[in-house]
Formats: sequence, structure tokens, C-alpha cells
Amino acid sequence: MTFFWLMLTAAAVFGYLAYDAARLSTPAKDVSYALTAKGWGEDVTHVSLAEQQKRKQYNATRGIGDLGQSVWLFGALCAGCLASAGYSFYA
Repeated sequence: MTFFWLMLTAAAVFGYLAYDAARLSTPAKDVSYALTAKGWGEDVTHVSLAEQQKRKQYNATRGIGDLGQSVWLFGALCAGCLASAGYSFYA
């Protein structure tokens, strides 16, 4: 029964993380390069606006700054933990 509670707790944590990522998710094309650079610990004061725009487009084509993949990942982990908890409960 301990495994059941562990999986149920993990499902709740992953469910919250999926909800939080979905709430914070914006399309990568809408995330400014300054925010992405700040997350990486870079300083953008020396980078021109034209160069920031190029880097923003580069990041958008690769999905950098978009949390959409995290929503699917945490959602799948939540569903897996719920399935495991259900199986262990009825086994």
C-alpha cells in the first residue's frame, strides 16, 4: 500500500507541474530574447536590438522559451503515475 501512496503523491506533484507549465506557457515567438538571455545568465546590454530580434527568431524556430513540451511531459508522467497507482491498488 506504500507504493500506492507514493505513486498517488507523485501523480499530484506531476499534475501540479503540468498545470503550472500550462499556465506559464506562451508561444516561443512571443518570448523576448532578453528574458531568454536572463534565464541563461547572459547580459544583453551590449547586444543591439536587431541582433536580439535575430536571436529571438532563432530561438522561436527551435522552441526555446516555450513550455509546451513540459506540459506534455508532466502530463504523461502524471498519467503514468495514476495508472501505476491504480494497478497497485487492484493488484
